[in-house]
Amino acid sequence: MKKISIKYGKTELEIELPDHATILTPQYIPAKRDEAEILNDALDNPIDSPKLENFTQPGDKILIIVPDKTRKARVDFVLKFVLERIKNEKIKILFANGTHSKQSEAEKREILGDEIYNNFEIFENDAHGDNFIYYGKTSRGTEILLNKLVSSSDKILIIGAITHHYFAGFGGGAKMLIPGVSSYKTAIQNHKLTLTPDGDINPDATNLKLDGNPIYEDIVESFKICNLKAFHIGVVLDENDKIISAFSGDVISSHKAGAEFVKKFFTIPVKGKFDAVISSAGGFPKDVNFIQSHKTIHHSHYILKEGGTLFCFIECRDGIGSKTFLDWFKFKNPEEMKRQLLQNYSMNGHTALSLQNKLKIANISVKSKLDRGLIELMGLKSLDDVDILKKLKCSIAVIKNASIYLPIYTGGHNATPL
Repeated sequence: MKKISIKYGKTELEIELPDHATILTPQYIPAKRDEAEILNDALDNPIDSPKLENFTQPGDKILIIVPDKTRKARVDFVLKFVLERIKNEKIKILFANGTHSKQSEAEKREILGDEIYNNFEIFENDAHGDNFIYYGKTSRGTEILLNKLVSSSDKILIIGAITHHYFAGFGGGAKMLIPGVSSYKTAIQNHKLTLTPDGDINPDATNLKLDGNPIYEDIVESFKICNLKAFHIGVVLDENDKIISAFSGDVISSHKAGAEFVKKFFTIPVKGKFDAVISSAGGFPKDVNFIQSHKTIHHSHYILKEGGTLFCFIECRDGIGSKTFLDWFKFKNPEEMKRQLLQNYSMNGHTALSLQNKLKIANISVKSKLDRGLIELMGLKSLDDVDILKKLKCSIAVIKNASIYLPIYTGGHNATPL
């Protein structure tokens, strides 16, 4: 037997596995560098943009957009370097909650740190409110409504993490605007592009794909229509939440550069599929709720054999993470769900369909704090006894941080990673 630690919420669980279990790790590891050196280097060498200190001018009204508690980006650390360079007192901070629920003051303080929390005006996006300005409509029909603080600011600074994203290709960048600081209407119109005209999941709305991805291209078109004066700082975090790379400058160009870095260092090529895959989101906040945790399930399923079982460690301390997600499971027939999605799409409806599609070919058991009734409503099973894992006789893969690491099936038949 081999013992491994699995991150689960803010704790770690120790589990025993058969010796033949394969722990998947990336082929390439980026060179270790000091975090301050990484950030300063990125800020000193912006991509397709003036330096940050030249981008802003004294007297500018500056809005800094940062991720909410569902996205870790080391905001408190990054902001210290940013604020040293812009030397401006007219600064407001806006949390890009997207369509997520509001945060407590303690949660906002934890993200920003005491000094920044105490010294700046802080806001968060309320997608269901009326605090939005209309900028226009994209060629795909998305009506662009952004938080009024965006239009009332001279310069926008976007700080976030660049990560894999299961339908937008990569997270971060302009996605911090849509859906980050957009209205619910804008968000659902954009996210509905995950569906084909027949109600299936659009194959172009997927991991690693930016060019040709309808979600991403709609976001980029929206950003260009708004014609904002914006500067982007995107960081890449490892499994220990250490900054291992950073990119700054033009919102689109610097994000794409970061996406290439993530693609190189955070994908794991795998020759064969496995009978069982054991995965963890990597702990809080990656498993803060089920909607965020689904990314882990999605990544893991790529290397699972048809009829296999996925065992997923996702705490979900904040529950489901969506007010409308569970409504979709009253449609037990995926075809009926697709018809309803086309007629009455709501946020995360495509996530429900994606989960249903996985359950047609695989079993999914979750170790979670979710109520058993909710787990079973979604068609999942509750992993109550982790000791069953050490009794598995089949081929086994383990992904300890499946929200940030993406296994790529490269073909073949042997359950052995490249």
